[in-house]
Amino acid sequence: MEWIDVAAFDTLPDGGVRGFEVAGRPVALVRQGAVVHALHDICSHQFAFLSDGVVEDGCLECPLHQGRFCLKTGKAMGGPVDAPVATYAAKVEGGRVLVCLDRPAEAEPDPGAEPAPARRAADETFVVVGGGQAAGEAIRTLRQRGFAGRLVLVAEEPQLPYERPPLSKEILTGTADAALCRLIDEAAARGLDLDARLGRRAVRLDAAARRLALDDGATLAYDRLLLATGSRLRRLDLPGSDLPGIHYLRTLDEALALRRAFGSAKRLAVVGGGFIGLEVASAARAAGLEVVVLEREAALMSRLLPAPAAALLEARLRAAGVTLELGAAVSGFAGEGVVSGVVLADGRTLEADLVVVGVGVLPNLELARDAGLEVADGILVDAAGRTSDPAIFAAGDCAVFPSPLRGRLRRLESWQHAREQARAAAAAMLGEPAGYASLPWFWSDLFGGSLQLLGLPLAGDETVLREAPDGGALVFALEEGRLVGAIAFDAGARLRRLAGAIERAARVDAEALADPTRPLDELIASLAAGGSLIASPKRGGPKDSEQGQHAMIDRTPTASPLRNDPDGFEWPAEGLSRIPDWVYTDETIYRREVERIFHGRTWNYVALEAELPEPGHFVRSNVGPTPVVVTRAEDGAIHVFENRCAHRAAEFCRSLRGKAKEFVCPYHQWSYDLTGKLVGVPFRRGVNKQGGMPADFDPKQHSLRRLAVTTRRGVVFASYCDDMEPLEDYLGPEILREFDATFDGRGLRILGYYRNTLPGNWKLYHENLKDPYHATLLHTFLVTFGLLVAGNKSAMLCDATGRHGVMASAKSEGKAVSAENRQEMRAYREGMELKEPRFMNFVQEFDSPWSVTMTTIWPNLVVQREMNTLGVRQIVPEGPNQFTMVWTMFGFEGDDEEMTRHRLRQGNLMGPAGFLGLEDNEAMKFVQDGMLSGAAGEHLVALDPATPVGTSETLISESAIRAMYQHWRGVIGV
Repeated sequence: MEWIDVAAFDTLPDGGVRGFEVAGRPVALVRQGAVVHALHDICSHQFAFLSDGVVEDGCLECPLHQGRFCLKTGKAMGGPVDAPVATYAAKVEGGRVLVCLDRPAEAEPDPGAEPAPARRAADETFVVVGGGQAAGEAIRTLRQRGFAGRLVLVAEEPQLPYERPPLSKEILTGTADAALCRLIDEAAARGLDLDARLGRRAVRLDAAARRLALDDGATLAYDRLLLATGSRLRRLDLPGSDLPGIHYLRTLDEALALRRAFGSAKRLAVVGGGFIGLEVASAARAAGLEVVVLEREAALMSRLLPAPAAALLEARLRAAGVTLELGAAVSGFAGEGVVSGVVLADGRTLEADLVVVGVGVLPNLELARDAGLEVADGILVDAAGRTSDPAIFAAGDCAVFPSPLRGRLRRLESWQHAREQARAAAAAMLGEPAGYASLPWFWSDLFGGSLQLLGLPLAGDETVLREAPDGGALVFALEEGRLVGAIAFDAGARLRRLAGAIERAARVDAEALADPTRPLDELIASLAAGGSLIASPKRGGPKDSEQGQHAMIDRTPTASPLRNDPDGFEWPAEGLSRIPDWVYTDETIYRREVERIFHGRTWNYVALEAELPEPGHFVRSNVGPTPVVVTRAEDGAIHVFENRCAHRAAEFCRSLRGKAKEFVCPYHQWSYDLTGKLVGVPFRRGVNKQGGMPADFDPKQHSLRRLAVTTRRGVVFASYCDDMEPLEDYLGPEILREFDATFDGRGLRILGYYRNTLPGNWKLYHENLKDPYHATLLHTFLVTFGLLVAGNKSAMLCDATGRHGVMASAKSEGKAVSAENRQEMRAYREGMELKEPRFMNFVQEFDSPWSVTMTTIWPNLVVQREMNTLGVRQIVPEGPNQFTMVWTMFGFEGDDEEMTRHRLRQGNLMGPAGFLGLEDNEAMKFVQDGMLSGAAGEHLVALDPATPVGTSETLISESAIRAMYQHWRGVIGV
């Protein structure tokens, strides 16, 4: 066993890392006080030198993708890394660091070696009271900045510090577990040398003696004290308020209990229209619950949000299917043994089997107040977090501080504020120059969109509402002609560009800001560049009246062409029996289809579960033209997210399908886990403290765009709309019956794939399968061998909306075709026979009267059941004049070898180059060619006038096509 002299001890930075080559092996040395840790210097995830990383919370963090390794054990401490790195025994002798490559760090020490000097703590003791964001950030900052003394945490909850924003989001929706919230886990606490007094309450503070008494009788002496006591919920004291089924949400345990309650509840009543209440409502709608929100004021968040922002928020709730009761004062709760309803002051009782109360919080300032510190609506602090006692600091929800933006005392309740103020207070506790002047920022995820606030917008501010040309909206808040804040609805990128203008309180003319002739992005660019915004010359001069000012400022700017009827598009006067060519060829119409159909309120097919048999399996798919990735995560859940790197928009997943532990963008190596969460950014912290991402960069804010997901009997659907109705309601009973007849509960087995591109409009494929008329005329195989013949038992079924359809027929023998019908069907070939008669064998295996069903599920799925061959076809539009079809052929897990061969044999019926598909492809090309080559015209779809739209029992009908365009016109707004 050889000890190798590597470096002088005093050349290692305390709390830092250096890399060395030791006997040809790369080794990273990390010094923590008098202790040196030695680890293999190459990350186990991807090639990167750990010595270029940073040391934090007892871990060495890789610079490439932020994989973290325990300094003592080399253990991988979470994604994207899952394999450890080797550790090596290290010791200090005579001021030199020696490393043994033959022994891991955890091995018994060499009996003959000189023991390493004991780690000596500084004389000072710092105490932090609290268990949330501010407490956790302060503790980490103190150690990062070199505090080597005793560090004590006092927290009422039996948990180490954790973040609260995920409680009403990922925790409540079940998309993440408690680990997501952790600011400091047990391993990190050991690495921080933290004396954690969990489940203990500070009951008395003696500021003069610098002593803190706990509820277990212990007393802590301190040199510096940080009060990060946060806030507590306001609780209702009303008749029935103690009934089971009434929940509050502030702690991790409360969030987990509420998540469990979602599983058995049907109707949720949320008392209070604040952010917590609305986030709970959003999670409940995603879980399928009926939701009513009760707000006693006349508008949501009337003390915080200006009226235009409140109105947009209310519209979002109603669009998500939430019942909103404004001006609804609660007088009690109904129920015997468990809550059954909410009693209102007007005498009504609203039924609910689950209630969540969110009526605000109160700052926990009693400890400070009783100790004689200055308090108001919180503990008064300066910009560095100092209280009226120089040894005591405060940060987070409990602290009131002077706002540099509006020159007033403020108490903020946000993740960003708690983090930034705690960092400033920690620096000040160490005697470093410090100050907190960060621009307030708040965000909330609600009903599939985002709401963000920047600056200090208040309910009484003068406001200007502007819609963004590509969706979303901004509400600008002005105080005496200066920009003091803004509120963004699905427009976060634009909001961030306004930060500089809000910080300097840029002078802004409300009329100029509201002028619809001035593009929004142009105005933002001007403000971001340091300019002011004055009125246009044509609008200069004083406002004539209050009414004129109101009209100007409240004006909603003209929306983009995709949000109003496109100019020049007019449907023919004859109605649905005529379809104009521009429906198929115009780029503006196509872009509107992407926005309102594929990215709108639809369930889009993306994969079969059989393609994702185990965790790690993925499929590259599409929602409309948008590439997405479908994965099965480690917990077995299926996720769908955009195949677009959050950094520079590269499509990071290039394989059609496969198995992976993560996805790494090939351009700049940003990596994502199987749920779409950003887990690694190369050189996020730069190199040698230079470069890298901004200090406030938060990976959680740059995850991939995730879609809502649902499955039925092995078929996976996704939606950009988070509050979609259940798939069963979306399909309707007629289509659901035929869907379940094919997907009858047997496990699916993938048999193979086709892929072909067609030079036509994507809707032509829907039309083709809602057009039984052509099927009896075009396809020789169909009519000659009796698969779909005029006179057969057949139907063209539609759901109530007209968007979905089923072309269905029962097999007959070709000779059953009457002589009259044969004359009409030129495709019929008398005497044609099959050399392989097994093509036409039909094994009755489905609970259905039909031998052929072609089901179209709007907007992108065709379910094929042609005799015994089975498949799904995914429509992928690529512009108005081209689309790709992705075919997935399948059987059932119980199929024997002969049945599998039979399904594959019959697959030639409908493949893209088969007996039928090739003819359809050519016909659709001819249609598109005709529209693009000649003068603009119209399509005639007038067959079967006795059935204006919808289901028809005759094959000589175009009623299903008319029904589809009736739905299409309503969605597109033409």
